[in-house]
Amino acid sequence: MDHSHNSVFMRILGNTGILIGSRVVNAVCSFVYVAWAAQTLGLQDFGVMLLVITFASMVCDITHLQSWQSLLHYGTSYFEQKQFDRFYDVLTFCIRADFISGLVGVLTGLGGVALLGGSFMGWSPQVQLDAALCMLTIFFMNTGWSTGMLRLCNRFKLVPVYEFLTTCVRTGGTGIGFMYHLGIGYFLLVWSLTQLTMFVSCSCAGIYLVKKQTGGFPSLSHIILGRSGITGIWPYTIKTSVNQVLESFFSQGATLLIGGRLGASEAAVYKVARQISNGLAKPAQLMIPTLYPEFIRLRDAQDWQGIRTVIFKIFGLIIAFSALSLVLTATVGNRLFSYMLHDVWPGQQTILLLLVGGSLLDICLIPLEPFLVMIDKVSILLRWRIIVMCLYFPLLFVFMEFGGIKGASLETLLASLMMFVACALPVLRQLNHKVAQPRPTGQTTPG
Repeated sequence: MDHSHNSVFMRILGNTGILIGSRVVNAVCSFVYVAWAAQTLGLQDFGVMLLVITFASMVCDITHLQSWQSLLHYGTSYFEQKQFDRFYDVLTFCIRADFISGLVGVLTGLGGVALLGGSFMGWSPQVQLDAALCMLTIFFMNTGWSTGMLRLCNRFKLVPVYEFLTTCVRTGGTGIGFMYHLGIGYFLLVWSLTQLTMFVSCSCAGIYLVKKQTGGFPSLSHIILGRSGITGIWPYTIKTSVNQVLESFFSQGATLLIGGRLGASEAAVYKVARQISNGLAKPAQLMIPTLYPEFIRLRDAQDWQGIRTVIFKIFGLIIAFSALSLVLTATVGNRLFSYMLHDVWPGQQTILLLLVGGSLLDICLIPLEPFLVMIDKVSILLRWRIIVMCLYFPLLFVFMEFGGIKGASLETLLASLMMFVACALPVLRQLNHKVAQPRPTGQTTPG
């Protein structure tokens, strides 16, 4: 595989283009099924449904281990050197981590519904039952090891296949609910079936790639009882996972707090506005999965100058993309917002612009976060995410008190700005230090 700077950058763009193409149909359909669900349930019940889904997604994020990063970090050198026995040790660790964290997620979700569903969120007994059943889906929501295989093998062309399958399930199921005016329980069932479809299709793709590339697959006893024997894999996995836990709290927690403080309708408005802003930012965010494997390969080759070149080129694209996103938000965002909610909300244009600004600042983290994770400086991310969260959530109540959803949106923008500045400075410092070091003639292997 060619590791020159231009070829790496073009490969990143090519793989990102594949992912964007796979999401085009999904993005279009998402606007359709959100609108169908909102019109069928009404803004209040639609908000309740979104709160249940947001809660399940947050529980999934805070309990699931990021095994795909461990697979790339520790398995890339073994895979490329065809040391498949050692690679199987890493792979089985990742598979086992996915299922253990899935089980923990189910138990956490059920406990959360029992403790918070009625008292804090104000859900009816029927909604609490539907939410509890929805929590069982968390067991199948982590596709870490199989996603890692797709990225390790550079087989991003398989992503559109299972993306299309899940889109068909979600859009078709929502369309049936729209036609027959079905309730919250049915729409939550459609969401659960969508997650199950994603899990099955992605797992099949992962098994196919392992067998094709290595000529076999670890036995069930190896998966259940095998020991990884890889020094440092548990601490690395936990640190990268904690970083994702904090990020999930930051992105999902606001919706739940708005729902508990202001009401389900306000939560629906905020959630849909976040979905539109994230939808505009999604093409750039899809660059993250393509960066990790390329950064790992450049790191193993000790090509820090190449990494710096790629990062600066990506920032150039981000600046151009941000300008386009702001133009789209100002021109069509307001109408899209009204279509999806089937309603007009006071100040929705301001809410959208603030949240899009926050999403664009989050995009600026795209080349920074993978770099810090790759050089095992996750502690920097953890430290600043904790600081930002400690400021964000107490101030969120203050901003909501004086500005409602607009205030919450403004604080989201400020928190994103703080996180970007906090990560950009150490990345520049680390990059300059790495580039200044003499490059060894040999290659190193991770962990």
